[in-house]
Amino acid sequence: MLAKITERYNEQLSPYTAASRLWVDNIIDPVETRTWISMGIEAADHNPITKAYNVGVIQT
Repeated sequence: MLAKITERYNEQLSPYTAASRLWVDNIIDPVETRTWISMGIEAADHNPITKAYNVGVIQT
C-alpha cells in the first residue's frame, strides 16, 4: 500500500502532470525566474488602483 501511495504521490509532483491538469499556468525554466517576476511586477506597476482593497473581517 505504501508503494502505491508513494508512486501516485511522485507522479503528481511532476510539473508536467500539474500542467496537463491545468493546475499551473506555465512551466518556466529556473534560469528565467527573474525575467518572469520582473514582467509580473511591471504589469502590476502599470495597473491603476481604482478603489481601496478591502479584505473584510479577518478573525484569528
